[in-house]
Amino acid sequence: MSAPILTEDLLELKASFWAGLDPVTRLELQAELQQVVLPGGAVLFQEGDPADALYMLVSGALGVSIQGSHGEQRRVARIFPPETIGEMALITNAPRSASVTALRDSVLLKLTRESFERLVERCPSVMVYLSRLLADRLRATTRSSPITFKPTTYAIVPITQGVAVADFAHAFQEEMRRSHGAGVDLLDAMPSEEDENWLYRFEASRERVIYVASEPSGSWTGRCIRHADHVMFLACPGEPLVPEAEALTCAVSSWRRHDLVLLQTADAPRPMPAHPSLARLPVDQRLHVRAKSPADMQRLIRTSSGHAVGLVLAGGGARGFAHLGAIRALGEYGFPIDLVGGTSIGAVMAATAAIQIGLDEAKDLMREAFVRNPPLNDYTLPLVALVRGRKVDARLFEHFGDRKIEDLWLPFFCVSSNLTTGTAHVHRQGSLWRALRASLAIPGLLPPVIEPEGVLVDGAMMNNLPADIMSDLQRGPVLGIDVARDVAFTTAGEEEKKAPFLRRLLGLPSQAPDIVSLLYRAATISSDAQTLKARAHAALVIHPPLADVPLRGWEHFERVVEIGYQHTRDSIEAGALDGFNVA
Repeated sequence: MSAPILTEDLLELKASFWAGLDPVTRLELQAELQQVVLPGGAVLFQEGDPADALYMLVSGALGVSIQGSHGEQRRVARIFPPETIGEMALITNAPRSASVTALRDSVLLKLTRESFERLVERCPSVMVYLSRLLADRLRATTRSSPITFKPTTYAIVPITQGVAVADFAHAFQEEMRRSHGAGVDLLDAMPSEEDENWLYRFEASRERVIYVASEPSGSWTGRCIRHADHVMFLACPGEPLVPEAEALTCAVSSWRRHDLVLLQTADAPRPMPAHPSLARLPVDQRLHVRAKSPADMQRLIRTSSGHAVGLVLAGGGARGFAHLGAIRALGEYGFPIDLVGGTSIGAVMAATAAIQIGLDEAKDLMREAFVRNPPLNDYTLPLVALVRGRKVDARLFEHFGDRKIEDLWLPFFCVSSNLTTGTAHVHRQGSLWRALRASLAIPGLLPPVIEPEGVLVDGAMMNNLPADIMSDLQRGPVLGIDVARDVAFTTAGEEEKKAPFLRRLLGLPSQAPDIVSLLYRAATISSDAQTLKARAHAALVIHPPLADVPLRGWEHFERVVEIGYQHTRDSIEAGALDGFNVA
């Protein structure tokens, strides 16, 4: 890539790095600077490398990362102009403490240690200035919060035949301007008479830029991707990856987010799946957008720009019916649901939202599945579990069929507990009904689900409110609905009142919960530490008052739904959700 030539006025503008220096010293400094051009994705230096220079970022963006205790790369910070990096290299011989990668095509000015030492001999005030710079950086570092992903540049790239790229891009820009203002511009080519500096100035003068590529490969496509924080691969369902897009299957940066956007027909009752060849693309999310659907386009914009609402639903037996009421209240007050996840019965409720069936239909489904014809009564010899689980399997397949998690209208995940590894297992793809079955598999009550990953049981054992998993997506604020926090067994439920003579005969306390209720409760109690950790990742956790609802109180269906609705509505009217800025 050829080096862009920095104009004098641009160089003077970036000299604001050293605005505190006197004019003579500033000129001395500029004479020592070397220009460095770094293509997007290139590494400036690695953690542990010798430190020999300071860099000033003129244009583009850099990502700072360190190696974690398990060998993973942990993202620490993003650097934008005008910023400096590597100041310690000028006063110490210690190796680099972090790795720095160009997130987009970037231009830097380099000051080597040798040049710095010559400059200090002529202008001692530079050392004082540098010390102040280091002190300011240290204060900012100690006060900084964990970085969040807030993209300002986007790339739209077609990867299959039949994609109307221009139509999609203009619709995306129009909707984004409605929500983010007029400072959103679109660029589908660079003027032939202009150089890279023109592109930097274009980007710097706008709040958000949408780069549009008409082909999956080529110099302009490569430039669009390198300049983007967020890349959208556009595809038509069922169409294979075009050969020119093969290079995209490996050209991925951990600092750049990639989504696969499947363009569905306007009247599609359920999303059509992607061609298997698209599975080779290492994308963060698979998103479905119906043609001429403002609601779908607005959801895509929120999900792409870090303003999506992620709803997380906890497990809790019959108390989980409150989720239906909470979802109804959110809809009535205009709060969008963009991503959903859950555990145990919360996973089932989240799945109904991801499929986008109506609330009345969802209530009918849950009433039929759990109230009129309870599925947990096909008892057997307790060799593996108290019930066979066949009724649960049949009921889940009846309602969710052959759907796959990646082919739902809303991005979805659910959690099970892997007894083989002793860790939480997050289901993000594959058969929906089977993932729900694993998340519901209360140990001792239902048989576990055996998968290549291990023996899977109810996710509530490990993480009953997986707000931390949703938060890790960095798509926007997380809203949790916790239905398992209340105490249980304070009064005898209907099941505990049965067989009083048999209890006396066996010498059992009359008020002691029966074995099924005990298994229910045991499966919904995560450790206090895990619960606190998960809740800390949510912007808000709504806790409907459900202490008087037995875990197996299926007959309380209507009342529990109403409790979830009323409590969520009261929370909204009290301003608890005012911080959910989804613009």
